[in-house]
Amino acid sequence: MGTWRGLAVFLLSFAVALNAEPACWQAVLRCHEERECELAYTQYLAACDGYIRGALRRCPSHCVGALVRLNQTARGPDLETCDCGVDSECRRAKRAIEPCLPRTHAREAGGIGCTEARLRCEEDVVCREALSAYLASCGQLFNGRKCSARCRGTIEQLRLLPDGALLERCVCDGVERPFCEVVKDNMSRLCALSDRGLAPDQDVPDDVYEDEDYEWKVERDMDTGAVVSPSRAFRSLSHLALFLGSLAVTFLGV
Repeated sequence: MGTWRGLAVFLLSFAVALNAEPACWQAVLRCHEERECELAYTQYLAACDGYIRGALRRCPSHCVGALVRLNQTARGPDLETCDCGVDSECRRAKRAIEPCLPRTHAREAGGIGCTEARLRCEEDVVCREALSAYLASCGQLFNGRKCSARCRGTIEQLRLLPDGALLERCVCDGVERPFCEVVKDNMSRLCALSDRGLAPDQDVPDDVYEDEDYEWKVERDMDTGAVVSPSRAFRSLSHLALFLGSLAVTFLGV
C-alpha cells in the first residue's frame, strides 16, 4: 500500500511540474540551444540594457523591436513567462522590462495591447480611414484642451468598426505607452461618449472647426511676425508634439 501511495505522490508532483512555468535560468539555457533565440536574446540584452538599469526614462523603440523578435522564436516566449524564483535580480529585470512588452494576445489582466490593435486597424481600409479622420479631428484632445463634437463623431465611427472597437479595449504597451496613456486620460476626462454616438455629418455646434481654426491662428501669427507669449508658444509646441506623437500611438479607451 505504501508503495502505491508513494507512486501516486510521485506522479502527481510530476504532473504539476509539467504544468508549471519553467525557471528563468532554464529558459535562458533552452534559448541558447536555439540559434535564432540565442541571437535575438543577445540583441535584446544590448538594446534594453540601459532601460533595465534605469539609465533611460522611456523604453527605446529598438528595445521593443528586440523583444518582438525574441518573442517570435520558438523558445523566446518562455523568457517572458518563466519563474524567477528567489532570484531578486531576475525579478527586478522582469518588472523593469514589463512596460516594453508588446501585447499581441489576450491576457487575464489586460487584453490586447494597443500596439497590436493599431496595427490591425491600419490593415483594414475602412478602419484606417476612420483612424486618419480621428487623428485629423482631435488635435485639441491630444493636448488636453477639449474634445470637440467633430472629434467625438470620429471616435464614435471607430467604435462601430470591429477593429476600431479593439482600440477602445486595448491596454497601452510598448514604446507608445506614455503617449497612449495621456490620450486615454484626456479622452476619459473630456469626451462625453454615449452608446448611441454622434455621427460626423450630424448637425453640431460651430466649435467643431476650432481645431482647424486654432492651427490657422498659430500659422498666421508666425507669418505676420506677431509677438507670441511664452505660455501660448508652449501650448502650441505641446499641441504639435502630442499630435505628431499620436500618429504612432493607439489611444481609444474610455
